[in-house]
Amino acid sequence: MKLFLEDPHLFEYYSLVVVLLLLFGATFLIEKIKSWRQWTGIGLIVLPVLYFFILLDAHLVNIPYTDDFNLLETVQKLRNSESFTGMLKALFEQVNQHRFGFERIVMLVMFVLTGTVNIKTQIIIGDLFMLGIGYLFYRSLKREGISWYWFIPVPYILFNLVYFENAYWGIAALQNTPLIFFAMLTAYGLAREDEKGFRIGLVAALLTTFTSGSGLLAWIVGMIILAFQKRFKNLFWWIAASVAVLLFYFFFDYQFVSSPGEKVWNHPFFNVIFVMAFWGNALYLDVRHPLVPVFHKDMIACVVLGAGITFIFAAWALRILLARKPTWSEWFLLGTMMFIMGTGAMFVISRPINNYVMYGGTVFSRRYMIFGIVLVAACYVCVLIVLKNFKAWKKLAAIVATAFFIGLNFVSYFTSIVSIRKLHDDLVIDSYFWKNYKTFLTVGDLFTDIPFWNHPTRMRDLIIGLESDGITDFYQFYDMPAQQDLIRQTGSGKPFEGSFDARSQYRNGESNLPAKYFQFFVTPEKAQKETFYIVLESEQHTIVLPAVPESNTVSDFLQKASYYSNNYQYSLYKAKLPEGKYRAWIMSRGESGKWESAYTGKQVLFY
Repeated sequence: MKLFLEDPHLFEYYSLVVVLLLLFGATFLIEKIKSWRQWTGIGLIVLPVLYFFILLDAHLVNIPYTDDFNLLETVQKLRNSESFTGMLKALFEQVNQHRFGFERIVMLVMFVLTGTVNIKTQIIIGDLFMLGIGYLFYRSLKREGISWYWFIPVPYILFNLVYFENAYWGIAALQNTPLIFFAMLTAYGLAREDEKGFRIGLVAALLTTFTSGSGLLAWIVGMIILAFQKRFKNLFWWIAASVAVLLFYFFFDYQFVSSPGEKVWNHPFFNVIFVMAFWGNALYLDVRHPLVPVFHKDMIACVVLGAGITFIFAAWALRILLARKPTWSEWFLLGTMMFIMGTGAMFVISRPINNYVMYGGTVFSRRYMIFGIVLVAACYVCVLIVLKNFKAWKKLAAIVATAFFIGLNFVSYFTSIVSIRKLHDDLVIDSYFWKNYKTFLTVGDLFTDIPFWNHPTRMRDLIIGLESDGITDFYQFYDMPAQQDLIRQTGSGKPFEGSFDARSQYRNGESNLPAKYFQFFVTPEKAQKETFYIVLESEQHTIVLPAVPESNTVSDFLQKASYYSNNYQYSLYKAKLPEGKYRAWIMSRGESGKWESAYTGKQVLFY
């Protein structure tokens, strides 16, 4: 898998999809190759799933990232609990408005079975729930008598990097993907309209609730479905169960968190646009958005897509109200859309805005893109079901969806592989920053920030405890000399063969205030086989930054059949590093495998 880290083989993936797609289409035109249709169709379904997991596996590292430490701390508390009440408090410990019971159980089971908590395994487990989401959509089409060929576009929208933060971040992968699956399973169970389905719905709703705070919506969705199905006995027990769960959720060791922001109704027009942008966030591209005062085209596209989704949902709900006997596919898809759209509404209510979401690129956290992705897939299935008896229109819908989903799949990989490569390289070097400076490269605005709590000892004691208990291996990549000895022990005395440059500019930060932003550029003469580092050495500090490869332009990508260029860079806000005058070195592994540093002849001034 290391090969996919250095070269993601994106050109080969693109080419294989195009070839399979052309062959699949040809089977409808050429009678002699009709027998190929099944295998090319299966290949088109399997390929995006396979590439997604191979690429993730290559970029994932068993290093905690931000809120992962909170869950790891919980595992310690669960191990050290001396009473049943203490164990319950640790298991359902509140994080903002959430209670991550499911995530903690998975991590605890992992620890009991293996003696450690492997973040990489945790992420893969979370991402595997996307297979369950895809399967439920497939079941909907099959139940309606629609051929599995029409399912082919769905994996391309479900397995992409639009939601890359959710795909490779431990707590997000184990939270949002299972959350959506459990909510869909709740709708599936109730849509069956039998007692077995009701029990499936109850268990799934419970899991949804204790996976994320928005999981509480599953109970409301269930009430609506049962009420319209006129299953009043089941509705009574559903309400009773929801009351019991809510009482536990909000009155067992819970502190209510108030929102100090404005109310959503103060700016209803702007917030209606905002919620539509959330519903259509599948088109939120990995380009610079925050605080750039222009109308962003992809954000406008999100709002337009969200408006289209709103129309499809309204038409679907009306279809069910007018139907004599809605099928379980109709109830299931209604419940799925209600939950995801309700999550978007909750997001906007908790973070209302007072201007156009498209102007300035109001930030969506990248992990929320998974909701828009699944919502678009659900709408596609709805459209197919509505058009199932209109062959020409159904074919047109499938062709448009195929072009859209595959196009978005390709664009997401092309723009975002470099982002997951950067996080991989940052996490690998986090242990160096912690060991030498008691801070992280991946977290915090200031060099002096102590991650997560800014407490003088809590993080230190947590890492020591996690290491000694074998819960994590935080220092597995730390093999560099201490910062004060780094250049003395690794300096080769040879000049760096290549070019190095540093530039600065003012760029608005998260607080919407201009801040100095530094960029470092490296172009080595020889191709690099492994990650190498930019080392900035001053009298007080030796800062190590990963040199992240830049992606080729589209034309170079097509001509060279290669994703990465031979240019490398790293960028960060000035406040993240201490002021001073630094000598710039390039550190890489020599032929012996040991670290060697070469002086660039350049100096960098941080002020």
